[in-house]
Amino acid sequence: MKKILLSAAAFAVVAVSAIAVAPTTSEAVPAFARQTGAACLSCHFQTFPAINSFGRAFKMGSFTDVGDQALIEDEHLSIPAVLNATFVLRAQVYNTSISGTPNGSGTEYNIPADAVLMLAGRVGTNSGAFVEFDGTAANWQLINSFDVGDFKVGIGAHNTGFGGSGVLELSNVFGQHGGKLAGKTISAIQAAGFANQTTGIGAWVGSDLGYIQFSLVAPAGATATGVNVGLNFGKLVRAVATLDVGGFDTLIGVGFVTGTAGKLNAGDGLGGPATAAGARIPMNLQFVDVQLQGDLGDMSLGVYADWAHAKGKQAPGLVGTANFYGSGLAPNTIGNKFDAFSIRADLKPIDRFIVGIGYGYQKLTQNIALVAGDITVKTVHVGVTYEIYQNMELNFTYDSARTNAGTALAPVTFTTRTTFAEVEALM
Repeated sequence: MKKILLSAAAFAVVAVSAIAVAPTTSEAVPAFARQTGAACLSCHFQTFPAINSFGRAFKMGSFTDVGDQALIEDEHLSIPAVLNATFVLRAQVYNTSISGTPNGSGTEYNIPADAVLMLAGRVGTNSGAFVEFDGTAANWQLINSFDVGDFKVGIGAHNTGFGGSGVLELSNVFGQHGGKLAGKTISAIQAAGFANQTTGIGAWVGSDLGYIQFSLVAPAGATATGVNVGLNFGKLVRAVATLDVGGFDTLIGVGFVTGTAGKLNAGDGLGGPATAAGARIPMNLQFVDVQLQGDLGDMSLGVYADWAHAKGKQAPGLVGTANFYGSGLAPNTIGNKFDAFSIRADLKPIDRFIVGIGYGYQKLTQNIALVAGDITVKTVHVGVTYEIYQNMELNFTYDSARTNAGTALAPVTFTTRTTFAEVEALM
């Protein structure tokens, strides 16, 4: 019995680890650099894809700012004279070992890991877009913003794996901008599944002091097999304050997702029990994220932390549908609770070299005593980046995740160690 529990839990953790180190794309640095005539680090903090205040302003302006690049303009027309694009090429190798079992252990080489074409930038005077194309439009965002006094007011749509707040997300803790030193792999918000493939539409208002967003969101892609979204969306509210704390550029954000979304086909339970046709998916998540970025003497320092909570809730009149958010270790079914937090710091002591360390904690509290006990995962994360150019890096990360699983009568403890190396070039 213990071996069965160990194998099942190990399989779950390996699956989560594989997702964590799977190829993920970054902001289209060269495409935006070509349009604005500004260097990559004008918008990014330490290295891509983390953004600074200039990068936030550029994104809040819907990617429309241009430098010396020529525009083709006419009545109701204002586009760059060339289509700005970026081609991303990666080569990766990672090794996974699990104490106590050979299941899932081994070394994998991905050369190339992925080859993605990014099309990004100005669509019109008040509109911009970001598209990642790997044979399909894997991630896309359309943003529109307008000046209203001292504020920017925006509307947009997205279908991305960057997070449910993809209409406008400026945090470097998780999602689209959280990949520096692979830090988002321990993010609590990321672990809760907020960056599952999501489709959404929304509106926001912001300024230098922060922004507030309201979006309608629903599962999409492989995480939502059989879902017919129709007009059934969950509700997301996101607020971010931008402050100066002791000379550090500081963001403090909160987010809430609630309601139900989509309609499942018969038998599609999103990892939970099979459900009847027409069942809707509960979407319940609360989170907080904090970041500080600035100088520490001659060095630059970034500190990132977050907390997330998700609880499986019953959709009205339905039975057995798993909550869309919760740990990837097991379905977040009715009554289950998922809690997580993380903290990490990235230091750039000298030019081109960045080192980071972090800690992440996850707990899935299950509601079936003795049959399935609580699962906890404690992860130590170390990362190193050497910047060959502003658009080319060598990355190395090491994660050691200690898992406690099993039942009260048959507890299981094991450690999953993942070593990851990558060269990434953006053309």
